[in-house]
Amino acid sequence: MKNVLIYNSQAVGDCILGTHTARLYKQKFPNTNIYFCTRENLVPTTSEGEKENIDILHVLSLQEGIAGVGQIVRTINGMSVKLFGSKESVEFNEIIEQHAWFSDLGIVRSQSSTLFAQYGKDDFWNTETVFNVGSDKNLPSDHIVISTVGPLDWNRKTKNEAMRIGFLSKLKYYLEQNNIKARIALLGRDVEYGSLLDSLRKLNNSHIFIGPMGLHSHAAAGLGLDTITIPSVFPAEYDSPEHYHSGWHKTLKSAIHCGNYDCVKPKIYSEDNKYPEGPHASMGFWPKMCDETSNGFSCVHNISPDAIMELFADWYEQKGKNLWNR
Repeated sequence: MKNVLIYNSQAVGDCILGTHTARLYKQKFPNTNIYFCTRENLVPTTSEGEKENIDILHVLSLQEGIAGVGQIVRTINGMSVKLFGSKESVEFNEIIEQHAWFSDLGIVRSQSSTLFAQYGKDDFWNTETVFNVGSDKNLPSDHIVISTVGPLDWNRKTKNEAMRIGFLSKLKYYLEQNNIKARIALLGRDVEYGSLLDSLRKLNNSHIFIGPMGLHSHAAAGLGLDTITIPSVFPAEYDSPEHYHSGWHKTLKSAIHCGNYDCVKPKIYSEDNKYPEGPHASMGFWPKMCDETSNGFSCVHNISPDAIMELFADWYEQKGKNLWNR
């Protein structure tokens, strides 16, 4: 039996996306034990301040193809593997690193990039995410459920509290005016109690997710939800579910935009010239200000509540109104 370690040193959302590599690898090599490790003290955005969140490892352990989970712990002598729930050390025959994502591949295919040179793309290119929270869906039949994140995650990324308040106000008005029976589920440690797994199960029992790109938007796509996502400054094809997942997925774009993604730096190729580094943006993923837009605010900050509501109205007419008993 071959033992393989997948090590993802990125954020929680990237780890969730990275688990599909275990599923695809297990399909190609059934006689394999696959262990998935994160970096030490990894926490979601909405759990900032906590030293660590082992609940993330519980979530990762539920994903198809994963035999065990743990953390890479830094020591004086380097790094060591700390597997949870295992008293015996494991000898690894292969280590798959997930350390970056590349604009040429997009955020999902980047997770399998280290396998392309060794095994070819055919078996790992079809990377549509499938996510598991250890329980079946339980969607209500008498109303629709709309999920979004709380103010911590929303405001950190859009840096526009007025956008969040305006969207929720317009959403509630739209639901009332159209006699739509609905419930808005708020996700994140700042607005709910319980574990990350509890939050993701709540997401699983929703019909649509609306909010900034990140952990919940990627998890929503993998759980089969429809999504309306507010992207970072990067082009949507880099990381939006609209460009890597089947189903109803839409990405917002600001009406006030430079049009050229001038804040995204040119690609810098690695020494072996196989993959470009990045993506990189001169002002970070989620800036508030930008010199390239007509009003000086970033394209992310400039998205209007009306634009979000236009997409929601399209979704409701196309799909939502058929999901509950009116």
